[in-house]
Amino acid sequence: MAMAVWVVILVALSVASLADAGAQPVGKEYEVKWDFPTGDKFFSAIQGKTYLVGDTLKFKYMQELHNVVKVGTFDDFNQCTTTKVLSPEFADGDTSMLLDKPGVHYFICSIPGHCSDGMKIKVLAVNRPRKLM
Repeated sequence: MAMAVWVVILVALSVASLADAGAQPVGKEYEVKWDFPTGDKFFSAIQGKTYLVGDTLKFKYMQELHNVVKVGTFDDFNQCTTTKVLSPEFADGDTSMLLDKPGVHYFICSIPGHCSDGMKIKVLAVNRPRKLM
């Protein structure tokens, strides 16, 4: 009887672990005032932070003036090009971007001239610490 109880417990833990493995981590949401920078430190609070996988950046901007695009390479970010785009071009004024994997994430405004005038950010996301059972 005791053995059956342990088997049930182990099966339950295994199922819970498998269910959790496929789940997208839920993190915090951080608002980004997405506009032309007004100084060198305009985006520094956003860029200077380390995020966790599952966190979301919520870009707030005037939809008639700007957009936000996630690009996949430092070269695209640095040169303000869109050769490797990882997201659609969002222009709704209220765009949420999930940091879905560890590494550096690059975001630019693809309206001509905006990125080169400083409307771009890069952020670092790291894996969430493992939960202890």
